[in-house]
Amino acid sequence: MTGADVLDGRRALGVAGLLRAFGDAGVLAAADVHVAQRLARLAGEDDEQVQLAAALAVRAPRLGHVLADLATIAATAVPAGEQAVEAGELPWPEPGAWAAAVAASPLVATEPAPLRLEGTRLYLDRFWCEERAIADDLAALAACEPDAVDEAALREGLARLFPEPGGERQALAAETVVRRGVTVIAGGPGTGKTTTVARALALLVEQAAALGRPAPLIALAAPTGKAATRLQEAVHEAAGDIDARPEVRERLRALD
Repeated sequence: MTGADVLDGRRALGVAGLLRAFGDAGVLAAADVHVAQRLARLAGEDDEQVQLAAALAVRAPRLGHVLADLATIAATAVPAGEQAVEAGELPWPEPGAWAAAVAASPLVATEPAPLRLEGTRLYLDRFWCEERAIADDLAALAACEPDAVDEAALREGLARLFPEPGGERQALAAETVVRRGVTVIAGGPGTGKTTTVARALALLVEQAAALGRPAPLIALAAPTGKAATRLQEAVHEAAGDIDARPEVRERLRALD
């Protein structure tokens, strides 16, 4: 190693084999390697292919993913090291044998285990549990009996909040929010998602008032602080333009 290598905090020192190769290529950070080595020592796992898989599972949340798919990661991992190494040039294990080795490892096969393997998809157990909990919550909400709807108030609100020609799909999305426990609204940039959400929230507030129910509890959430700030600003901006009673607009402007 050169002096620069020793001082490079991104690289784990004192490692060899696959962990060294993938660390030098920039696929793995020092933290990924050290956590994987620690887990392997605790479990008595000395297979370097399994250790590599563990390091990639640790790496995944750092990059915004909940899992590392051993069948596809060779095509999706982008090395960021100083060496101009293509991902395909790295010594990737054969996916089938790799997944089999991981499945037999005490890192997966013991209880409780730090890793969870679903087919070729490898999770840190914590993230698998959290993903399943969210999925179960969404399924339960989707299966709930819908709340009663004031049909007259809903028809009037849809006509008032979505008067623009061509807004039928946005109106349908907002109506679905009122009628169902879970709704997913998707679309590219500029398709009116935030405006639709703000108007749908106004409909929910109006429905509660029409039926004599408490105002709904509304929370805004986003994956990062920057995204959360932008979401809040967008909803507040959209709330200022909707055709609704002042108290409804003020409720939406108070969301954070």
